[in-house]
Formats: sequence, C-alpha cells, structure tokens
Amino acid sequence: MAEYQGKAQGFHGTVSAELEIADNKIVSVAGDYAKNTVGSLAIDRVKSEILAKNSVDVDAISGATFSSTAYRDAAKKAYLVYQGKMAAEEAADPNVELPKAVKSDVATGASEYHGKKAIWNTSPAKRQVYLTEDTQFDESYDVVIAGGGGAGLAAAAQASSEGLSVLLCEKAGLVGGSTSYSGGVIQAAGTKYQKKYSQYQDDNPQKHAQYWIKAGEETVDEDLVKDLAEGAPKNIEWLAKLGINWNSMYGNCHIPYINDDIFADRIHVYEGGGMAGNGAILSKVLLDEAKKNGAEFWYNAPIVSLIFDQEKNKVVGVQVKQNETLRNVKAKKGVVLATAGIDNNPSLAFKLNRQHYDDLQHKTCLSAKSDTGDGIIMGMSVGGAITGMGGCIDFDGKTGNGTDDRMPTIPAIFVNGAGKRFVCEDATYAYQYRAIFEQEKQLAHPTYMIFGENSIEEKGSPWTKDTLAKDVQAGIVLKANSLEELAELIDVPADSLEESVNVWNQAAASGHDSSFARQTGLKAISGPYYAFKNAATNLGSIGGLKITTDCQVVDNFEEPITGLYAAGLTAGGWLGPYYPGSGTAVSGIIHQGRKAAMALAKL
Repeated sequence: MAEYQGKAQGFHGTVSAELEIADNKIVSVAGDYAKNTVGSLAIDRVKSEILAKNSVDVDAISGATFSSTAYRDAAKKAYLVYQGKMAAEEAADPNVELPKAVKSDVATGASEYHGKKAIWNTSPAKRQVYLTEDTQFDESYDVVIAGGGGAGLAAAAQASSEGLSVLLCEKAGLVGGSTSYSGGVIQAAGTKYQKKYSQYQDDNPQKHAQYWIKAGEETVDEDLVKDLAEGAPKNIEWLAKLGINWNSMYGNCHIPYINDDIFADRIHVYEGGGMAGNGAILSKVLLDEAKKNGAEFWYNAPIVSLIFDQEKNKVVGVQVKQNETLRNVKAKKGVVLATAGIDNNPSLAFKLNRQHYDDLQHKTCLSAKSDTGDGIIMGMSVGGAITGMGGCIDFDGKTGNGTDDRMPTIPAIFVNGAGKRFVCEDATYAYQYRAIFEQEKQLAHPTYMIFGENSIEEKGSPWTKDTLAKDVQAGIVLKANSLEELAELIDVPADSLEESVNVWNQAAASGHDSSFARQTGLKAISGPYYAFKNAATNLGSIGGLKITTDCQVVDNFEEPITGLYAAGLTAGGWLGPYYPGSGTAVSGIIHQGRKAAMALAKL
C-alpha cells in the first residue's frame, strides 16, 4: 500500500489530497485544507464519495463548487501519480494544471441579477399536490424537513433526539446554507457566559425582548419575540452540550430611540467563530448531532410540492425531486419548512420586498444561492399567510460601519442628495441602511459618507493613509480641498453641505449630537474632505410565513394548518422593518428549528 499526493488552488488557499491505494482500491482519503469553512463541509462529502465509489471521478458539491472542485482536482492529480501518468513533483505543485483530458470544469453556480431588470422566479417550488385515494408514498418518516440551513439542522437534531424518524431534504450538495456563511454568533440574555465575559451582570430575557420589540417599531408579533428571548439562553446551553465552546461576548451598536437601560452585550461568540464563514462550525455540530441520532439526509433533493389533504386542511407529505424523478414522501407528524427567505428570488422580491428587490438589482447579496423562497411559496400554496415583509439585513461591506459596539464610527456624517444629514451614523448597520434606502429613493440620488483627513486617524477607521490614497486613485473615494469642491463632485448643493458639516462640527465641539443622538466619533471634520458613496451589502431579506409560538403555519384567518411548520427566515413576524443586530438571525433560526421539532414530538 502506498500514499500519493496532489495539490490544487482552492477558495481559501492551497488544497491537498492524499490517497492510499492498494490493489487498485482507494483505501483511505485525507487532505489538508482550510477547516471549519463552507468549503471544508463540501470537501468532507467529496472524500466520502471517493471512498464509496473507489474513484476520483465524483461530482463537485453544489453550494461550494469551487472548494470541492479544487479538492477533486488534487485527488485526480494524486491518482495520476499512482497510474504513472503524472510526476509526483508536478502533482505537488498547485499551479500545475491537470491534463486537458481530465481537467475539471469549475462553475460557481452563482446567479447574476446585478444591473438587470430581473423579475424571474428562481424557485423550483410548484403548486400543492392534493391527496387522493390513488396517492402512493415511496417513503415514510415522522418528520420531513425542507432545507438544511441552521433552522433545518436544529429541527433535525432536536426531532431525532426525541426518537422521531427524520428526513432532511437539501436542495444543494451540502447542508449549512447561509448559516454557514455567517459568523455563527447568537444573541441571548442572562446566560452564565454573559456574566463571565461582559459587564452586564443583571441582564435578562425580559429586557432582551423589550429591546427587540422596540426595534420592531410595532410591526412584530410580540409573543414570538418574547418566546425567542426566553428560549435563547436555553439554546446557548443546548449548543454547549453539543460541543460549542462559548468564549467571548460583544454587543450590537445602539438604536437612537431605544433607552440604553435595556441594551446589553448579548452576542455570544464560540471558539473559532465570529467571522464570515465561521458558521460552518455550528452547522457541522448540528449535522453531527442529527446523524448520531439517526436522521437521514438527501442532497441535491429539493422539496418542490406539499401533499395536501384538502378535506382536513392538513399537510400529509411532500414531493421531492431527485435525479429528475419525483418521489412522494409521507410525513406522519408534519413537515418543517426551513428553506430561508426570498434572498435570491427576484420575482418574490419584486412583489413583496422593495428594498430587497433594489438590492438584487444594484447591490451584492451574500446569501446562499439556494435561498429562493421555496418554503414560502409552498406554504402560500396551501393557504399560509405571510407577514413581516419589507426589510433587509444590509450593511456596508467596505467599511463595516455599525456592525458592533467594539469599533466606533469615525468622525463622519451621511448626507443625502440635498446635502443634508439624515441618520445616526453609529447606529446598528441595518437601521442606517433602511434610512439610506429611503433617502436614495425619495431624492433619486446616492447618499455619501463625508469625512476629513483627520478622521482616518481615529480608532475604527476602515482606511489608512495608504489605502485611502489607493481608493482615491481608483475613484472609490472622492477627494476635495474644500466643501464647495466636494459638493460639486457629488452633485449636492454646496451651501447645504457646508451647513451640514458646520452643524456637525458645532455638535462635536459641545460633545452632544442633539440631531441624531450619535454616541461615538464626536469630533470635528476638517479638510481635505472625502466622500464615499454608501452601497449596501445584502445578507438576506426579512419576512415569511406567519407562525404560532410552536412554529405552526397559520392561514389568513389565523387558523393553524395541520402538519405544517416553518422556522427561521422562512418565518416572518419576529423581525421588524430592519435587522436589529448581529446574532439575532442565528438565535431565531436555532430556537424555531428546535421549537418546531418539540411541537411535533408532542403530537
């Protein structure tokens, strides 16, 4: 038995594959690649398939095509060394490509909406299928889950731990979805970790609920919010038992109209978490727990229709598309819809969420491409009501301004097309971008961050002198020696811009921003002056199916639909018109996935 190695360029750097081969059989598959990433989840699946098929000619994993293709190429190189068709030195060089005959075709699977009048429906979901005397089921489970993001995985882990038979159907080639792309952080109040890692010793779920309800601006279902706040600390402990190691805390930035006495650092960070892509760690823990308990997973298998008993107003199963074949699967207790929101569905965004539709047209959406509103469409097909549509999870991907309270906003103001300041610049990010969107639509003009040469010397600056000079040269940031000159560059009235800066400088000198309740960066702005055009990076839409606190979907008459549940961002009503701060989404995803499973277990 001998070992052979190949290397290729992956998304996170060099990927290596090591194959042990004896008597024409691949007996072990290993490798070196960036762990705890979305790509690593896909590579783990590729390794398993290579072993199962005794072949390196396996498919790339949709949802992480680049990473899985890179590992497959590295494995192909290793196999060519075994066959004597490639030198070991060439195979070990990640810059040496595969011979054309075996070269892989890399496709990202990304869809482009940018700059197009895109109003097409990207979802594979179809109308409901009515139960008849002739309906035949190919499989039967207690619980069937649509979608393998955080909510679906939490539901699978909980339901299987309750002794239920569980099938989770994932449209992509791996689980995790947008949860894996996130930092994996979770908001909760009153935990032992909050007491250990923060100054907030007397916080509690009641204050947390008050904060979220205030942020909801009288548009949220208060029962859902209170239930989430009460359940969040329990979910933190549940995850700790599964192996998540909580090791730090921080808080979201403030919201000007909410009193500081109900604010606290509530964002829990686990070991290896906190940065984009670290949510893969959480996904893996939930996946392992569900598998350990016997849950089954079907990949590349979207649920496309609900099977509906019209007489009983009851969902009794689903139709799953596998290899172009439709399979009927019975759900003896119920179906959990956990397919995220309408993030990458221009048709639904056009109809239901104007801010998100604008983002799909002109901005960058970082949600999983498989988030096309499938569960929402299927829920609506059997009469499910929708609620909470209209907001987005928007932030500034360039500056990161307002993302958390550890990094203050630099001395800067935001101005609209009239040259007027219009929002608190150090409020939490999506609060800012709700205002930015509205101002830009009202005045049909971009908004800008205005700052001075002195601003970049402050803590929290996204620029250094060198990087700022590069952005000026590239036209990303505009520079002027006077405010009059800057006003001309951004096409706003010079007198208005000068007045806005002067009023800000006076407020900074007094140490009090009476206009918008700014808390950080209260220093004057001085020339030379700079303007940076605000541009949202979108992390998903807000709004979905209307649910009870047990996550059962209700119709427009508030009547529960038997056998149908929704969790996470497939559900609406628990988030308001803007996203209230990091860690809220994953908190809700875990909580509602578990709550749906617990409710089904009681049936």
